[in-house]
Amino acid sequence: MPVPPGPAPGNGSRPPRPRFDWRRFSRSPRGAAGLAVLAAALLLWPFAGFSWIPWMIGIAALVVLRLLRLDGPLRGWDIPLAGLAVVIGLMVSTGPWAWALAASIGVLLAGLAQLPWWRLAAVGAVLCVVSGIGFGLSVHQDRVELEQIQARAGDPMRVQLGETRAARVLPAILTAVQEDDADPICRLLTPEAEAQLLGAVRTGSCPDAVAELHRRVSGAPGQDEKSVPQPQSSPDGLVVDACSTAWSSAAGREVGRILIMQTDPAVQRFAVRGFAPCAG
Repeated sequence: MPVPPGPAPGNGSRPPRPRFDWRRFSRSPRGAAGLAVLAAALLLWPFAGFSWIPWMIGIAALVVLRLLRLDGPLRGWDIPLAGLAVVIGLMVSTGPWAWALAASIGVLLAGLAQLPWWRLAAVGAVLCVVSGIGFGLSVHQDRVELEQIQARAGDPMRVQLGETRAARVLPAILTAVQEDDADPICRLLTPEAEAQLLGAVRTGSCPDAVAELHRRVSGAPGQDEKSVPQPQSSPDGLVVDACSTAWSSAAGREVGRILIMQTDPAVQRFAVRGFAPCAG
């Protein structure tokens, strides 16, 4: 049985679908904007703690635009606008320098995608250098402020761990040196007093300083608590002259006098706020 002839080529057949041209897409304003938004979002995402909430906001924005049939009037700009919503959501959890660095890398990537049109890439590279330096300085400043906060946070702990009587400060220090026990000494020192002690003993930490003091007084007889000097009132507050004790012999006469403070008037606790040289 003869087979009926099929339709002639070109008559009623579908035209071939156009192939996707990446270079043409990346060089179009819409494609370049989409790449920049995507790069900015991916860069900001780690700084926002990898939160998925901004991405969900972007998807919701895209769905709303499609439901309102605004994708037609926007002529394909609905996807870049949804990506912009993601970037804005991520910016809420980050800082200005992170925004600048993300935008700079986005510009750089958009420029690289349009090579050999190199001018946009050059602008992006310069922006990356400037924003990268600013971001690094910002991170360093945040780290310094965090360390200062942590250092100040140790002071309330000293309030709770200080000696209940001013007369107990020097005996506690002497006993700790004899037993090579850093905690009773280190918990009594304010940051300023600790810095003075480390400078006098030439060590890098309070426990190392106590270990060195213990080495220096090793073999020396202990001193009875009743025979140690008592704190005396002075214009600088309470001062105990330990220049005749093993403390001065081990730590040095430049820190022989111990300045005592009451850490909180509402709490009966005393600590060492600093040191002073021995007289004469």
